[in-house]
Amino acid sequence: MATFPEHPDEVRMTFAEHLDELRKRLGYSLLLLGALFAVGWTLFSSQLEALFLKPHRDAVAALAAADPPLVIDPRLSVLAPVEHIFFDLKIAFLGALAFGLPVLLWQVWSFIGTGLFPKERKVVIRILPFSLVSAAAGIGFGYFVLIPTVLRFLYGMVDTTLLIHAYRLSDYFSMFFLLTVALAVIFQLPLIMVGVHAAGLIQEKTFRHYRRHFILGAFVLSALLTPPEPLSQVLMALPTVVLYELGLLMVTLRERRSQEA
Repeated sequence: MATFPEHPDEVRMTFAEHLDELRKRLGYSLLLLGALFAVGWTLFSSQLEALFLKPHRDAVAALAAADPPLVIDPRLSVLAPVEHIFFDLKIAFLGALAFGLPVLLWQVWSFIGTGLFPKERKVVIRILPFSLVSAAAGIGFGYFVLIPTVLRFLYGMVDTTLLIHAYRLSDYFSMFFLLTVALAVIFQLPLIMVGVHAAGLIQEKTFRHYRRHFILGAFVLSALLTPPEPLSQVLMALPTVVLYELGLLMVTLRERRSQEA
């Protein structure tokens, strides 16, 4: 485990030394990502494809089991010879990021940790695990709930007497990636609220005053980040509102403890 100085001034580095340290950390990170990417692309492409296509296949299976059933080909269309290759490259890179995240975070921490005071390091160490758990919760919610539900709704809206189901692989990946990243960020909301309150930037009464404004903004934002239909917008907006209420509760409890101290 890395040891850090008690005071940042104990480790003085020139600008060139900072660049060398940054270059070293980036080199380690890129080497790790490159190795994981190569392994994922060459050895586990089929497993990664199955993982990323599971929400689509779950939606198709649910519609096939509905009453009346709606039969959709679980295979997605590719309209260019390289489309499938680029899909495999993208998911291999995302898989490398996911599996290499602990080491990547350690490299970032090793670079910035020496420039922080002990109290600042304690704050980062205390918040980071909750941030990672929140991001994982957001990704899990999208993967298991939001994306399959939205796909079932969208697929079921098609009038099969006039149209046929032929969904493109690249379009599916774009929606999957956008919703996943958006939910990973949105689930950080309680921590952000506690952070700005702890920094003295926003008080608890301000959060309460702008609650209705935030609810409206949550639905507007979800309309921008989701397909143009109401179900996905509601499924993204409602968790955002719940997270805001959770953050407000945490801020309220923190303010009461500070008043009692």
